[in-house]
Amino acid sequence: MSPFLSCLLLVPIIAAWPSRALACTVTIELPDVVFPLENMDREAACRLAEVVNDYTTYQMLPLVHVPIAKSLYDFLLDHPALTSNAVRYYKFGGYVVTEISPRVFRGEDREGGEATVTLLYQDPTRRVYHLRGSQRGQIIPTITGAGIVMLSYHPRRGADAREGIDTTVTVFSRLDNRFLANLVKLLRPILQRIINNKLTKGVNTVNRMTEFLAREPEEVSREVDKFVTDGSQARSFRAMLLSSVGRGG
Repeated sequence: MSPFLSCLLLVPIIAAWPSRALACTVTIELPDVVFPLENMDREAACRLAEVVNDYTTYQMLPLVHVPIAKSLYDFLLDHPALTSNAVRYYKFGGYVVTEISPRVFRGEDREGGEATVTLLYQDPTRRVYHLRGSQRGQIIPTITGAGIVMLSYHPRRGADAREGIDTTVTVFSRLDNRFLANLVKLLRPILQRIINNKLTKGVNTVNRMTEFLAREPEEVSREVDKFVTDGSQARSFRAMLLSSVGRGG
């Protein structure tokens, strides 16, 4: 998120999709994919349908367990710029996030990928993001497209009785270029894997960082002010970290 997320693939552009009005009814036939459509407003549903009804790639990633409390995981998702600062400070990745509003942020991965990410929907266990972005290359033209990333996460206590989170990520992409989209479908799974990995890079990076937060909460709490510039956010983050080792107040 996640924090989060960039786009797309390194292949030349040849033709663009024809312009058309957005469809606002989701018509995908994937029984394992359930979007919270009944709770989404019309604009969010339209943006979701634009991608998933005519998707180029789709993948549901295997479940991953992250060893931190749900309250801390929620905090990282709620503050993507803070999270990206922590990711860079502890060298888990190089992506940079700038918050435009509480639900919209810009991200770039320093590898030619950049995207505007919009939080379309959230509830206590799900978040649905829309990405509109591009991938630049030194030789090939810029590739543009859109994506949908649905993050589902539920708390679960492990054998040591510590709270952790089980997470699953469902990702769709839709490339703007018709020729390229057909090429990706033809040459799957290699090209599809590249695209899906780009779209889920932010979430996967945050999940890796949570293991470090779980191992070294006190170290991170001492260094918070080195990568968090907002005093209120720094205090909240520190309190959550110390709470995870029984020292919160």
